[in-house]
Amino acid sequence: MNSLSKALIDLNSGDPDAEAPPHVREAILKSLSEGGKWTHYWPSEVTTEFSQAVVDYYKKIGPEYKPENVIPTAGSSPALYVALKTILDKGDEILMWQPSYSGHYTMLKTMGVKMNVAPLLEDTAFHPDLDTLSEYITPKTKAVLICSPNNPTGTVFTRKELETIGDHAVDNDLAVFSDEIYLHFVYGDSKFTSTASIGDLKERTINIMSFSKTFSMTGYRLGYTIVPERYLSKANAIANMVAARPTTFVYAGGIAALKGDMSYIENIRLEYGARKNYFCDALDNIDGIKCQPSEGAFYAWFNIKDLDLNSEEFCKRLLDEQQVNMRPGNRFGLSVEGYVRAALVQPIPDLKEAIIRISEFTSSL
Repeated sequence: MNSLSKALIDLNSGDPDAEAPPHVREAILKSLSEGGKWTHYWPSEVTTEFSQAVVDYYKKIGPEYKPENVIPTAGSSPALYVALKTILDKGDEILMWQPSYSGHYTMLKTMGVKMNVAPLLEDTAFHPDLDTLSEYITPKTKAVLICSPNNPTGTVFTRKELETIGDHAVDNDLAVFSDEIYLHFVYGDSKFTSTASIGDLKERTINIMSFSKTFSMTGYRLGYTIVPERYLSKANAIANMVAARPTTFVYAGGIAALKGDMSYIENIRLEYGARKNYFCDALDNIDGIKCQPSEGAFYAWFNIKDLDLNSEEFCKRLLDEQQVNMRPGNRFGLSVEGYVRAALVQPIPDLKEAIIRISEFTSSL
């Protein structure tokens, strides 16, 4: 079978292959049939019910907020923008880690914010070096950005790590951005800890949240940010200015998701865990590739440094020659190279076929 006759196996984008829970889809269809409050500009009755559902959900994970602390957004990207713009201006600096979600870098670069990036290294299982954090903080640093579980490495920051980062935040009066969109997808002995639950961080932490991964609702464009009182007025003003609000009837799906049966989440967590275990173990058996099993999220982050190809070349040739699509590792930092990310958003039979093709590709080098 030549490359042109092979079906594409797309492991590039973090778009789950699962559909949203049936009760979520049914709630949206019902709201459209009812019309009225569900098909007009964000009536307070709808937004208040949504925000209360968020509060009731999040207090099972971290601290309790008031409904007014919740700012609904059309996905996590607007939530991230509202959060960043609330704190940061051109010329400010931010402490963050690499590798991390590529959208963080793109948005901060566009804003003219200097990124002081601390490395997450393979030698330490992609966990932060707590002893060197002060090296990345200057008088111009205004905030710290945490992504846990991390995309792409799957790192789940420990409580001790968050406490140490929190101490630096308090000592330097930094705001804390906590990207928690993969919080339910944690494996093995790792445990998710809400950043805002650490010490006094609730008053300075802005959470970035999404329904896209947890409930497989990528196309619904629904997310939110949880903002403490000290930043709330400006955050609301920015959200209104950039029209970041979701479509009104989609709120019905969000409410149903947060109030409904959560067994859906556990079922897909187990599925992602099985995919992760299979795929990373299989990659480790291919000469020239090393894959360290991730602690969270649903990605495989693997080392290709022994193949004598950079990540862009690897991914381009793998796609051209074997019709397997992955994301080059250099997209996830300012100086990251030698790694590739595979999004495990296809069933195991497709992942098995991807492994066969990757093995064929590497054998041909």
